[in-house]
Amino acid sequence: MSRLPDFPVEGGCACGSLRYRLNAPPIAVYTCHCTDCQSLTGSAFSMAMPVFRKDFEITRGEPGSWPRKATSGTVIPQRFCPQCGARIFTEPPGGPHSLTIRPGTLDDTSWLHPVSAFWVKSAQSWVRFADDVLQYETQPTDFTPVMKAWKAWIEG
Repeated sequence: MSRLPDFPVEGGCACGSLRYRLNAPPIAVYTCHCTDCQSLTGSAFSMAMPVFRKDFEITRGEPGSWPRKATSGTVIPQRFCPQCGARIFTEPPGGPHSLTIRPGTLDDTSWLHPVSAFWVKSAQSWVRFADDVLQYETQPTDFTPVMKAWKAWIEG
């Protein structure tokens, strides 16, 4: 039994000018509580969904790009709708094979379940984590436990 929807699934920006399709399940879903993500989202954290680039396609529009320099000095291209400014995905420096979708941009978000939380040391004091969520004080150096937790969750 899988807790995932049938793929492909679709999503897009707030104004509808930029649309995408995800043709296969994500690698994981997690939250990040670093101060950069808090600033980028104007919220307490961001949610992230790494996917294989081969499984992702833009179906309408052309994303804009902003090369954000992280606190670490790493440049992380942010891809957004040039019309409404909604951030759709980022291109992490980990390699050309993946990208990270902002899953709140999916048309159906009902199946999303973050299995881990990064940078919990900078989480807002009122944020509480479920018992089954892996917690990392900063950025994990090994993503394998996150992927395993995601697989265990989807197999339910």
